[in-house]
Amino acid sequence: MNIFTPGRRMCDVCCVALNQHVGAVFRDVSYRHPDWQGVTWDHDPAPVPVDPDRLAEVCDFCSAGSTVAVFETRKAVVMVQGPYTNVFSEPWAACERCAVHVRRRTLHLLLDRVVAVLPGNLNRPERRARRAELKTLYVKFFAADPVESEG
Repeated sequence: MNIFTPGRRMCDVCCVALNQHVGAVFRDVSYRHPDWQGVTWDHDPAPVPVDPDRLAEVCDFCSAGSTVAVFETRKAVVMVQGPYTNVFSEPWAACERCAVHVRRRTLHLLLDRVVAVLPGNLNRPERRARRAELKTLYVKFFAADPVESEG
């Protein structure tokens, strides 16, 4: 079994898609809530297979509460952060405004949009740091050749 492509998981408590993390040493697989700026999760993830009828509709880019498009990547989106290898769940959902930038592959306009709607009171250096983190992820996302799903 390829540890980078197991079935997707969602949290049984909040119905949000979970991100897969693979340990660097023991290659243990765990699931975590998305790292959304300004969101503190009040419970531990309770991974269960994705149930499309229960899955929360949230933009994977800006965290908006409605989505209009779904993008699947042709390759895995994998990032190493500290002792973990993060394998981001797909498909990637996008709201109307983010979907336009994904379709056009306008990385910097997508980053501008996402950073502009970040919740909380981040100062300029914190916003710059968050933008750099997101840029690393989105460059990998675009390199994985996202294609809009039908239906």
